[in-house]
Amino acid sequence: MLLKEMNSYYKFHKERLKQWLIENKYLDQDYDGDIYDLVFDSSFMNVLEENKAMIKTTPIRKKYQNIDQYEPPYMIPMTYSILDLDDCVILDTETTGLYKDDEVIELSVIDMLGNEIYHSLYHPQKRIGQAASRVNGITNPMLKDEPYFVNEWEAIKEAVGHRRIIGHNIAFDYRITLSTALRYHIPESEVKMLFRNMVDSRLIAKRYIKNVDNYKLSTLCEMFGITDPQKHRATYDCLMTLEFLRALESYLLNNDQYNGYRKERKNMPDLEQAILYGYKAGKSIEDLSIFYGISRLDIAKMVKEHHLEIHVDPEVRQKLEILQQAYSDQDDELLIQFCLKYASREDIYLILGK
Repeated sequence: MLLKEMNSYYKFHKERLKQWLIENKYLDQDYDGDIYDLVFDSSFMNVLEENKAMIKTTPIRKKYQNIDQYEPPYMIPMTYSILDLDDCVILDTETTGLYKDDEVIELSVIDMLGNEIYHSLYHPQKRIGQAASRVNGITNPMLKDEPYFVNEWEAIKEAVGHRRIIGHNIAFDYRITLSTALRYHIPESEVKMLFRNMVDSRLIAKRYIKNVDNYKLSTLCEMFGITDPQKHRATYDCLMTLEFLRALESYLLNNDQYNGYRKERKNMPDLEQAILYGYKAGKSIEDLSIFYGISRLDIAKMVKEHHLEIHVDPEVRQKLEILQQAYSDQDDELLIQFCLKYASREDIYLILGK
């Protein structure tokens, strides 16, 4: 049975499927043919069924090789009841430099357990500056056979999906990703949609950590005894960001002084009014959530209950209203799942009341 016929049922990303076949010894690493021409016994459908979750999250790598032989650490799943970071991924980039016309040359995305769900190097139009090369160790010859950013854009979007992006000083990653995308005529709206609910771990650190010399990722990790891998590369920076956030969440949960302070703030009779005032003054739900220790969805419910004017991207509002009409005969949970591809949970509540 042709692999193409099998995949017509599963609809796995073709490159992910190829990577998975190679990693599991079903295909030689040097194979350069079309995997859809491969023939397997029909029982191979059972193998695909058993491994479909793994195939869907297999990182796509140029030349189908592990970069720096990255091995995800073993991490126990945790709930971020204070930092409110569920349903997120962590993203980091390496670039040709720090100026407006510089480009992304490496991008990694990991999940909240440290698994690498996307990684690639890119062939830039602009040469890497010596200063950048000294920091990240990436040289121009290393990139000559790598894909252009535009050829990987769909894979990047697929890796992130509807989840929020976390990054340390994420505004830089957003700006440089947007600049690179525009070079290749990728619509600005697509980049904005991808980063629409970005979360800056640096701002989170500023909110909860005082008396520190600076808020560099290396400084924060050192504070919590997190080992620096000494590799300033995208995937390792993602991992350090994740380890810092896990350490901070654990610290806050076990810090009696913080818990008492948080309880006191939650019991303040004017807390709701303070949140509503901040929202009316233009503060984002994310900022209010971090500052007051209230979930984003609870704040959205406050805003909706008091009939305040909502701050939502008109394009997002239009998409959700179209989806609501299209799936009017479906139950609310299914509608919400469709909407999560385009908007955050709190924006869905603000617009649709669900």
